[in-house]
Amino acid sequence: MKTAQMQMSLKWLTENVFPFWIQKGIDSKNGSFVESISLDGEPQSSPRRALVQARQIYSFVEAYKLNMIDLDTVSAIVEKAVGSLIKFYENPRGAYIHSVDVSGQPANQDLDLYTQAFVLFGLAQAYDILRKEEIKHEALKVLKYLNAERKLPAGGFSEIKNNEKMYHSNPHMHLFEAALVWTKVDDDPRWHALTLELCDLCLNKFIDPVTGFLAEHFDEQWNPLRENGNFIFEPGHHFEWAWLLLQYEEVTGLKLMEQSQKLFDLAEKFGVSPDRTLAYDEVWSDGQPKKTSSRFWPQCERIKAATDLGQTAVADEAMQSLFKNFIIFEKGMWRDTKLASGEFDSQPVKASSLYHIINAISVYVGTNSKD
Repeated sequence: MKTAQMQMSLKWLTENVFPFWIQKGIDSKNGSFVESISLDGEPQSSPRRALVQARQIYSFVEAYKLNMIDLDTVSAIVEKAVGSLIKFYENPRGAYIHSVDVSGQPANQDLDLYTQAFVLFGLAQAYDILRKEEIKHEALKVLKYLNAERKLPAGGFSEIKNNEKMYHSNPHMHLFEAALVWTKVDDDPRWHALTLELCDLCLNKFIDPVTGFLAEHFDEQWNPLRENGNFIFEPGHHFEWAWLLLQYEEVTGLKLMEQSQKLFDLAEKFGVSPDRTLAYDEVWSDGQPKKTSSRFWPQCERIKAATDLGQTAVADEAMQSLFKNFIIFEKGMWRDTKLASGEFDSQPVKASSLYHIINAISVYVGTNSKD
C-alpha cells in the first residue's frame, strides 16, 4: 500500500501541482510568489508575506531534488524569487518586513521573528542551489539583527507583532529549522551555535517538565501562559519538533530519539481524533481538546515524524487521510481547514501549504537526496 501511495503522491506533485503553480503561482512581472489562489484557479491580490516567498523557494528546490524540475528551471525561478525577496522585503536594519502588496509596496512592516526565521530558511535553500556568497551575506545580516536587537536575557528571541513584544515557541522552532539547513550547506560555526542554543531552549524551557507537553505561549522568563491552570499545546508542533530533533541528532550525534518519541506519543495520545485519522489544532495541557478543527499542515507534520520514528502504520494512515480529506487532486490544490463540524472552511488555496506537503512527501518516500 505504501508503494502505491508513494507513487500517487509523487505523480500528483509532478503532473498536477508544479505545472499549475509555475503557471499560476509566480508573478511574471517580478518573479515573486503569489500568496494564494482561488478554488477557481486564479491568483488573489492579497498581500504577499515574506514567509510565503521563503517557503516557495524551498518547495521548488525540493521539487528539483525529487527530479520534478530541472536545475536550469529551478535556478531561474529561485534567483528571481531571492532578488524579489531582498528588493521588496529587506529593512535597513538587516531584517525583513512581514508583507508587501502586489506592487511591492509595504503592507505590514512588522519585523516578526516568524518572518526572520523563514527568510533564513529560504535563503539557505537558495544558497544550496545557487551558491552565491551574497545570499549567505544576506542571511548573516538577519542573524546579526536578531542577536543585536531581539536577544532575550532568559534565552531565545522576542516576537513582535503590532509593536507588542511576545514570547512564543513556534518561531524558534522555525529558526531551529533554518539554522539546521544552514549547518548542512555552510560550515560557518555561527549556525551550529544557533542550533545548539535553540535545541537547549526547546528541551529546557519549552517542554513542561511536569506534563511533557511543549507549550506555545510564554512570559518573558519562558513560563507557559496558563488559563485556569492549563496551557495550550499544538499536536502539529509536537510532531514538527519531534522530527526536527531527529534531524539535529543526525547532524550532531546528540541522543534525542527518546525525547522525540515522547513528543510524538503525547501528540498521538491526546491530539488525534478518536478514529485516528486527523490531528487536532489545539489541546489543553490537561489533555482536553481546545480546538477539534484540523488544519492541513499538522497532518503533514504527523507524516514526517511518524516516518522517521519508524511508525510506518501511522505514517501510512496519515498520508491516506491527508489525500482523502484535503487534496484536490486534479487541480493540484488543497483545502486548508476541516472544521469541527466536518465541513471545510471555504477559502483560497494558501501557497504557504506547499512547503508542508512537499516536505511530508519527500520524507515519506525517502528520496530527498541530490545533496
